[in-house]
Amino acid sequence: MSVSEQDDVVVLGLGPGGEYVAGALAEAGLDVVGIEAELVGGECTYWGCVPSKLMIRAGNLLAEAGRVPFLAGEVKVTPDWSRVAGRIRGEATDDWDDQVAAERLAAKGGRLVRGRRRLTGPRQVTVGERTFQARQGVVLATGTGPGSPRCRASRGCRGSGVRR
Repeated sequence: MSVSEQDDVVVLGLGPGGEYVAGALAEAGLDVVGIEAELVGGECTYWGCVPSKLMIRAGNLLAEAGRVPFLAGEVKVTPDWSRVAGRIRGEATDDWDDQVAAERLAAKGGRLVRGRRRLTGPRQVTVGERTFQARQGVVLATGTGPGSPRCRASRGCRGSGVRR
């Protein structure tokens, strides 16, 4: 397979960390390509941290309203999940559209390539039929996925520090 593109840095994964690194390196004048198979901004932005904080805040407001009769009078609160879900779609996740994040990377001078990637040699990354050779290095910012440890009574859980 021949090298099709040369870049200073190839960033694998554009979640919060990878997006920051790619943007900072591009702003510093390096030729940077960021490779992402899903949404620029990652798990935290679209499914985890940000949406969950909106849900938690809504729950906290409902709980606080429930304390009004003990402290300051009367209040009527009608919980409405559709409002919370609407805020998550409209304000937090842009309905799971990462165009703004992709444009933010481009404005800093970085390039976005979408697809599944794999290391195929020293400082070499392949995405589909394209190959990227990094002159300076490859940043691994692929995050992680959910999983559960597979424990054996005699060995404990490898790599997790957990023992049975």
